[in-house]
Amino acid sequence: MHCPAWVPSPAPSLRVSPPESQLIVSVGPSPVRGVLGSDVLLPCSFAVGEPISLSKFYLGWARGGEKVAEYLREQPTQQPGVTLFPEELSRGNCSLGLRNVSLEDGGRYTSTLIYTPDRSEQHLELQVTGELSIPRRSAGTDTATSFPCHVWGFYPQDVTVTWLRDGRVLTDATRSAPQTNPDGTFNLTLTYTFTPTASDSGSIFSCRVSHAALAQPLQEEFPLDVTGESGLGGY
Repeated sequence: MHCPAWVPSPAPSLRVSPPESQLIVSVGPSPVRGVLGSDVLLPCSFAVGEPISLSKFYLGWARGGEKVAEYLREQPTQQPGVTLFPEELSRGNCSLGLRNVSLEDGGRYTSTLIYTPDRSEQHLELQVTGELSIPRRSAGTDTATSFPCHVWGFYPQDVTVTWLRDGRVLTDATRSAPQTNPDGTFNLTLTYTFTPTASDSGSIFSCRVSHAALAQPLQEEFPLDVTGESGLGGY
């Protein structure tokens, strides 16, 4: 009897779905607000679903179109005043530190992360606010003189402003009511008024601002210049 040859059925085709990205990056919240002269952290964290291998990792930070910091081939490079945290990358910290920020540091920052073969790009806005100005630094002898200290661009509203003389707090200064700017920040003025004599010349007066967003108080000082002779109401 003749038996037909056995022909195997074709193997079923396998569908392989493209792997989903393992790289998950979180930044923010945005905007980040920094006060002039303070240290600011642009927060960034990432996870890859496995123990992090830095040989597969790239990190770049840019402000606008200008690169300010990079971690490439396990080596960090950064502009002055800018800090990466390479010892914390293996724990998922991709933050950027900025020291002593100026108004020019404000703007849109972009973090680019690559964990081969995945890539992520995230954006943060930095708003730098807060300034201090002392318009008057001299007085006439025996003439009542007001010394205003203007502070502006602060957020939130809670800000402590203090006048000091030779390091001693002057408790009888007058504080104005805070004024709100269109961008939501606040201004105010602290004014110290007194009648100097010739012996007050050279005393160090300073205005100090303390605020939650400041790494350390913002302070400006000057030696008082007393002009004119006693009793003549000098200018």
